[in-house]
Amino acid sequence: MAASAVEVHHRIPRCLLAIFDRAASGELDGAGLQAWVDWEEEAFRFGVNPDVSRGELVALIESSALEISEEQHKASHIAAGDFARWGRRGGVRTLALYGRGWYMLRANRRWKQITAEQLAESFALLRRGRS
Repeated sequence: MAASAVEVHHRIPRCLLAIFDRAASGELDGAGLQAWVDWEEEAFRFGVNPDVSRGELVALIESSALEISEEQHKASHIAAGDFARWGRRGGVRTLALYGRGWYMLRANRRWKQITAEQLAESFALLRRGRS
């Protein structure tokens, strides 16, 4: 049996940096307030003080890294509901940018029904059709 691949898992995820940046750069309008609420929610989820500086956040993220097997890494994200939460955060924008066809192609690739090369070729055809 082949040994499992080792991956780096961050107990405090790197995606918090982008959420922090959106909150820090926002105006005090509706979108800016929502960005700040999103930041606080995610910070509290991972036990991070929302008043942390960006530099401190980077240090916290890097110090939270550990090496675990690929299976453990995937299982930890599934158990925490991360994939669904991440999809809700970015999926709607991706759908608007690339359309349903892209989602269908990605699903076929995930289920190993097409190769990476077929995915790239199909995506190129989709983009040409939308131009």
